[in-house]
Amino acid sequence: MEFTERKIEILKEVVDRFIAKADPVSSEKIARDSEFNLSSATIRKEMAELEAMGYLTHPHTSAGRTPTDKGYRFYVDNVIKEELGVNAGDESSPALDIAFGKNMEIEIILQKSAEMLTRFTNYLSMVVAPTIQQSRFKHIELLKFHGENLLMVLITDTGRVYKRSSVLEGGYTDLDLQAATNILNLQLRDKNIIDIGIEDIKIQKGDSYLILLVNKIIDLIKECIKENFQYNRIFIHGASLILQQPEFIDLKKIQNVLRVIENEYLLMKLLLDFSRDKDFIVKIGSELFEEGTEDLSLIASKYKIYGNSTGAIGVLGPKRMDYSRVIRNLNLFRRNLTSIFSSRA
Repeated sequence: MEFTERKIEILKEVVDRFIAKADPVSSEKIARDSEFNLSSATIRKEMAELEAMGYLTHPHTSAGRTPTDKGYRFYVDNVIKEELGVNAGDESSPALDIAFGKNMEIEIILQKSAEMLTRFTNYLSMVVAPTIQQSRFKHIELLKFHGENLLMVLITDTGRVYKRSSVLEGGYTDLDLQAATNILNLQLRDKNIIDIGIEDIKIQKGDSYLILLVNKIIDLIKECIKENFQYNRIFIHGASLILQQPEFIDLKKIQNVLRVIENEYLLMKLLLDFSRDKDFIVKIGSELFEEGTEDLSLIASKYKIYGNSTGAIGVLGPKRMDYSRVIRNLNLFRRNLTSIFSSRA
C-alpha cells in the first residue's frame, strides 16, 4: 500500500487527537470535526490501511484507533521536525526564570532546573551532572591527618568534590604537601581529568624529592576516574505527574511505571545512553529496550557547563506526550542552562 499524502494527514490527525484527549479516534470524529472534506467511510478505509501498515492499532473495546510506536515514530521524525523547522524562530516558550546566586553550587542549580523543567512540560524531568570523565581539573588540596595519613580533595570544573585517602609514605611534612599542591594546581588546571598523567607534571630539579608524592596523587586521581557512573548525581522531579496521566489507570501499568521512575540508576542509564552520541534524541516505547518502559517515551539532550563538561537532560512521559511542546521547551531549556553556566565562567 502506498503511503499517500492523505494517509499522512489522517495519521497526523489521529496522533494529534489522541495526544489531546487520550481517547481512541474514530473515523466519524475525524469526518465530523476536521476539514478533510472526506466521508467517514473513506477515512475508515484509510485508517484500516494505516493499521495494516503498522502505524495504527485499536483497543478491543473501541471502534477508534490509536497510534503504534511506528506511528509515533513517523509523527516525530516527519510531522514534528517539520513543524519545529518552520517555527525555529518562535520565542513563545518561556525563558528560565531562576535566581541563581553567583556562588550557588552547580548541583543546586541542576536541582532547581529539574523542578522548573517539570513546570514547563508537566512530565517527569531529569538532569544528570557531568561525570568525572567529562570534567576538567580545577583545584586540589592535600591534607595530613592522624599521623601519616593523607587526604586528597579534588574539585572539578563542575563543582563536584572527590575525596581519597591513603597512607603517606616518605616522611613528607605539611610544607612538602603544600609544595606538591602548588605544583599540581599550577600545571593541571583546566586539563581533562581523564587525560591527566604523570607526564603532564614538570618538577624542577630542586623539588625532585616530591616525585614519589606527586606520583601518588596522580594515582589517587585515576582512582576517581574509575568511579562507576552509578555514583553520579541525577536530579529528578515530577514523578507523580506520570501516574496522573489517564492511560495509567490499569494496576499492571502503574506497577511497571513505578518500577521505572523509582529506579534512579535505570533513569540515569537511559538518559546517559541515549544522549551520548547526539545533541537531541527521542525514544518511543519499545525503543527504550527496558522492561516496563513500553508505555513511555524519553526525550533527551545535552547541556554544557563552562563550555567544557557535558551533562544530560531529559523528559520522561507517556507515549502520548505532546512531543512538539516538550521538544521545543527542552531545546530552549538546555540552551538557556548552557548560557547560565557560561555567564558564570
